[in-house]
Amino acid sequence: MTSIRTLEQLESSLTEDLKWRAHEMQQWEQVANRCRGHELPGILRGGTALVYAHWEGYVKESARAYLEYVSRKGLRIAQLRSEIAAVALREKLGQGEASKNSTAHTEIVEVLRQADQLPARIPYGSAVIRTRSNLKFEVFADIMHSIGCDASRHEIYRSTIDTRLLRHRNDIAHGREEYVTLSDWMDIRDRILLILKDVRTQISNAAANGDFQVQSAAVGP
Repeated sequence: MTSIRTLEQLESSLTEDLKWRAHEMQQWEQVANRCRGHELPGILRGGTALVYAHWEGYVKESARAYLEYVSRKGLRIAQLRSEIAAVALREKLGQGEASKNSTAHTEIVEVLRQADQLPARIPYGSAVIRTRSNLKFEVFADIMHSIGCDASRHEIYRSTIDTRLLRHRNDIAHGREEYVTLSDWMDIRDRILLILKDVRTQISNAAANGDFQVQSAAVGP
């Protein structure tokens, strides 16, 4: 995997990752259009799983790439906007929540008191973005919030994500006889692609504008 250190590398990663996913879904539509009638249900069952895979995969990878880009800036906690600072401190906060030891709690308080001047060690491994293997709208909105982006503009697609895509995908994954029509599948795919394109745009703009920093840090020396 190529390191993401520059804005150009981030934008290239965001664009190329979405490009191949969109192309694969377009290819699936072409296969479906060539199918005989009795073959179509099985093809569309597989196609529904594919759309979900790209939905979860792109949200997770694009957010991860953005965190890597910000991490490599070498900023301090004090320079980060609160949402990303929380990601940097998540592991330490999680240790405190899990521990019943007062010494551990005291250590965490000391870390938080000094946090503003600490270097921001932002994790960006594959496990840092938690889709919970069930990327419903609520989870998507939480991921977007964690990187300082906005999911509220896609509230109108909540039912597309939760009721249409996830319900069909979960039924298929559990072996239930669940079918969608080609027109329905294409509509779900197109709406998901629209959201993913906006995810790319929001992250790209946030990186270009330095939105990962608090305002005073972004405009100061």
